[in-house]
Amino acid sequence: MIPGRAKIIISMLIWGSVGIFSRFTHLTGLGVAFFRVSLGALLFMGVFMLEEHGWLKKAWEEMKGNLRPLLLLGVALALNWVFLFTAFLYTTIAKAVLVYYTAPIIAVAISTKFLGEKISRRRAFLIALAFLGVLTIMSNESMNTADRGFVGLILALLAAFFYALIPNLGRFLKGMDSEVLTFSQLLVASAVLMPFALKGGLSTGEISWLAVGVLVVVHTVFALLLYMKGLKEVEVNEAALLSYLDPLSAVIYAFLIFGEVPSVRTVIGGVLILSASLLNILKNR
Repeated sequence: MIPGRAKIIISMLIWGSVGIFSRFTHLTGLGVAFFRVSLGALLFMGVFMLEEHGWLKKAWEEMKGNLRPLLLLGVALALNWVFLFTAFLYTTIAKAVLVYYTAPIIAVAISTKFLGEKISRRRAFLIALAFLGVLTIMSNESMNTADRGFVGLILALLAAFFYALIPNLGRFLKGMDSEVLTFSQLLVASAVLMPFALKGGLSTGEISWLAVGVLVVVHTVFALLLYMKGLKEVEVNEAALLSYLDPLSAVIYAFLIFGEVPSVRTVIGGVLILSASLLNILKNR
């Protein structure tokens, strides 16, 4: 029996390699996102239906009463992954992942703006710290759209924004079963991306279906199921702290596989971003 903490750790170490395998697929960012959500939704449905008779009917009963927030969640998930996987093609994995990790701090800013939560001096400081980190990383690039590295960082920041919407939107769906919520997000994201996928332009070369299979089966289904089970056995704040293994392992994997060595400014910016997010978590302990 794997302890809950180990389940979280394994999930994070798996997710740290998502950028590596997304490049191996030879798909565009749209292609990776589409296959991940569509095939992931099918696999999740199969797993849940095998575990529980009548699961699909139960899922539909929960979904039909929450269609509007589920639609918004699905759109946020779809755009989050499209922008993130495209960012991996434009800049280094370390830069993309570290900028993407501004999401927890952006989520704080969003909750302040749209949910009426008060912004304390501490929160304002953390938001400023995180974006100082982003600017530090961006200072390595020529700040114009002709610079692929700069475009990649903007894409990673957009991905972080849409990822930050997910926990805020999730507050309207607290009563939903976690399995149904996960399946619903993937299903809606599939529907959102399908029209664009049907137009083509999903691949940058010969598709590696092995890499696609690993992304879907291991990174999407297995790791997420493991993570959800782990969350039932550890406190949310502990899981949040363990989540830092994701960006840290991503930087290490990128160095080992692609020889991507983070610059001094990237390291400094990454430390600022992760520190802001970490201090926010510790404050809530």
